Amino acid sequence: MLRRATHEDRLLMAGQIRDELKKSLGDDLRAFVIFASTAKEEDGPYSDLEMMAIMTDDYDETACGFMREGIYCEIYYIPFMKALKDAAKIDQDWPFSADQWHRMLPVYVKQGDDCVGHIQMAAWQSLNKEEEFRKAAGLSVFPIQEEIGSLMNAWEKGVRSDVCTHLFNFSVMVVKLMSFMNRHFYPSMRNAWEESKKLENLPKDYAELIEIIHGETSAPVEVRYVTAFGLWQNILDWMDELGIKWEKEGVYKMPKKIFRR
Repeated sequence: MLRRATHEDRLLMAGQIRDELKKSLGDDLRAFVIFASTAKEEDGPYSDLEMMAIMTDDYDETACGFMREGIYCEIYYIPFMKALKDAAKIDQDWPFSADQWHRMLPVYVKQGDDCVGHIQMAAWQSLNKEEEFRKAAGLSVFPIQEEIGSLMNAWEKGVRSDVCTHLFNFSVMVVKLMSFMNRHFYPSMRNAWEESKKLENLPKDYAELIEIIHGETSAPVEVRYVTAFGLWQNILDWMDELGIKWEKEGVYKMPKKIFRR
């Protein structure tokens, strides 16, 4: 039924479930988080509504979201529960999921509660195994390389809006890589860019370059684009200095074509 429900129907059903939870849990319920997806078609492959009730003694009312009848509500348009299940699987890929999704949760859930505690513990166990960590670190470079390729394609096509989108995506992936390499979890992505600049282990000129790429300065898109390739090269040099091995075939270089006004 949820797969064919409209967005408004889903919000209505979520509200009804929230009311039932509030009635049954009373003051123990501090936050209710709604997880949906961006599927535009009513019967799309990711159109399931997924939701989670969070009980905690401490939550941040200034985070993204809204208050309804004393309950903090937040909507994420991602298949969140699937990601949590993936994160709980112990294999060479899962630490990225654990890192990516865990950082959203401490705002709402007490340390060690339920699946969050399991994910956090497993993440640290994996990250503290140096051989596994270094292997995972090498694998983490590939998504960034792919995004650089997408950025280059958008640039070659001369579509500025796409270039800006891929610049943002690139900055997100780089920020996540910084957290992984420093074994650090962001409480939320809202301040992740600023927080990442304060981490101890960073590529050359990281703080300055990520500000430009992320659009925190008034730099034109052409400068942001060139800066992204500069940071990408610094990341490659940084990984080499740390002894992180990964396949370098097809490493993207600066394209010759530039935008013309």
